[in-house]
Amino acid sequence: MLGQQSTAEFNGLHVDALQIGQINEMRQGPEIRRKNNCIVNTGGKLMREEVERRRKEHRAKFEVAEDVWTSIVLPRPDNPLVLLDRKREELKSLAKELDNVVARIAAIEQTESLDQVTGTKRPHE
Repeated sequence: MLGQQSTAEFNGLHVDALQIGQINEMRQGPEIRRKNNCIVNTGGKLMREEVERRRKEHRAKFEVAEDVWTSIVLPRPDNPLVLLDRKREELKSLAKELDNVVARIAAIEQTESLDQVTGTKRPHE
């Protein structure tokens, strides 16, 4: 979403990641290197002072107002064990459906092979 590999300069900030991603998407030039459409660092590790300078700059440019980010309510995820049980039941149901399809195919193939032996032609289901 941010469009860059290193996110240390955004730690602790409340920003609109899509807005920053759009800006990073437009960044071009010989000094910009991308991997999987994300900007990657081509230099050495950033010094703490540089990270703090960038964080301060990003806070001024991109930070979302507190009343906005405090009003965001994220849905609470389901209990992972309940979700796992649902997936197991879904898998059992799909396995039964697959068995039924395989049985129907086998029946059609058997009918077709008998028809070939006897020379009978039947309409397919």
